[in-house]
Amino acid sequence: MNGIMEEKMRIHELLHFFKTYFLFGVMGLILLALLGAFGYYILYKRILKGNKKFSKKQVIFGGLFIAYVLMVFGVTFLSRGAHFQGSMNTHFLSSYREAWNSFNLRSWQFIILNIFMFVPFGFLLPLLQERFHKIYNTLIAALLFTIFIELIQLKTGVGIFELDDIFNNVLGALIGHGIIMSLLSIIKSSKRKGLKVIGFLSPLIMTLVVFISIFTYYENKELGNIPQAYIYKISLKNTNVELNASLKDNKDLVQIYKAPVYTKEESTLWVSAFFKSQGIDASNIEIDAYSDNSLFWRRGEPTYSIRFDYVGGTYRFTDFSSFDEKIEPMNIEENVLIDTLGDFGIKIPKEAELITQNKGSYQWEVDKLIEGDTLLDGAITCTYFNDHTIKELNNNLITYTRVKEVSIISEKEAFEALVSGKFRYYDDKDIENITIRDISLEYILDTKGFYQPAYSFASMIDGNDYSIIVPAIK
Repeated sequence: MNGIMEEKMRIHELLHFFKTYFLFGVMGLILLALLGAFGYYILYKRILKGNKKFSKKQVIFGGLFIAYVLMVFGVTFLSRGAHFQGSMNTHFLSSYREAWNSFNLRSWQFIILNIFMFVPFGFLLPLLQERFHKIYNTLIAALLFTIFIELIQLKTGVGIFELDDIFNNVLGALIGHGIIMSLLSIIKSSKRKGLKVIGFLSPLIMTLVVFISIFTYYENKELGNIPQAYIYKISLKNTNVELNASLKDNKDLVQIYKAPVYTKEESTLWVSAFFKSQGIDASNIEIDAYSDNSLFWRRGEPTYSIRFDYVGGTYRFTDFSSFDEKIEPMNIEENVLIDTLGDFGIKIPKEAELITQNKGSYQWEVDKLIEGDTLLDGAITCTYFNDHTIKELNNNLITYTRVKEVSIISEKEAFEALVSGKFRYYDDKDIENITIRDISLEYILDTKGFYQPAYSFASMIDGNDYSIIVPAIK
């Protein structure tokens, strides 16, 4: 059920999301209850003269289970459109590897929510029917239910059929089953109560141990992860790989650099100082804080915004008076533009290459400029307007600091990794031809702000240009 959340959903947005579909489940339950009451009292008892009765327990827990199922269907099928026709991902644990590579809140959020989504399933079934006190009955029921959902997603295109979703959902059901059965064991006060409780809670305990171990290991390792690293091996058995570049067999020593990293509090202070330097009142700033950046708003006439990235300190500034009447972009001399950027605290390096894009839009690019222990890389884009101000500024120029020297794999080893399918490709179709034109050593920003070396293979995959990335550090 991946994709049910927006890319950067926060806690209060999650609560609102589930509240919406919880109400959907309750409303559906009320409707079904009215229909059920009509069918039971009018059709079954009066017309068919039936005498079977339902206990309060069956009515209460049955109602809760129906509301839960309706909520799951609402979350799964009503929160998005049919954009994934026929899409499947049968690579087991690929979502975990993707979350590991990117290591952001969103990716782990999807996994945890898919587990949590089925906890009520395993919790309610044993309360509804005693046969589900047996764990294998709950497991089979959860497996059938989640496969049913995945097949509907596959058929309708409202989502992707994912093997990991089935695994996560069943795991959630087992956790829910363990929680309720441990509670029932405590209430019944049977012999060996402690061992039974531990046994029932083992799915929850093992899940917590795994997640805690993952996050602890990540926090304690020096370098971050490369988001572009492969998630699963691509099968190239029937692929023709043509190499039109020479490969070196030597293992070089290269530098690793680190970008500045800001906390949410530090980014707030930076933005406040930026606004004040531009004569903008910073006393009433609205902040939308996300896992990897924050969006700052100063509303009024005019409205200003800054999106600030925690890693690297890159930012995008927008002055919304650019939408006012008679305000439009205009071309200007480079020296005037550089002086205006100086008012923003920006100094353009002499080595930067100026590119004029559209009317009034300019970009300076710096390609890995090394000065002592620093490396400058990135671009600055701005738009100059006819009231002689810059109202759009995108500063992606990062100053990295040298950290240490590391040994990297050779170009030949990187190519061998490529041929074995260890690279990321965003198309599910089988690859017929790969033509490699060139290979170069690039730098990629990892999840902890380190600038890591990686090999970039300039390639043509089935007629389309594509850059294949292979991390250079083992």
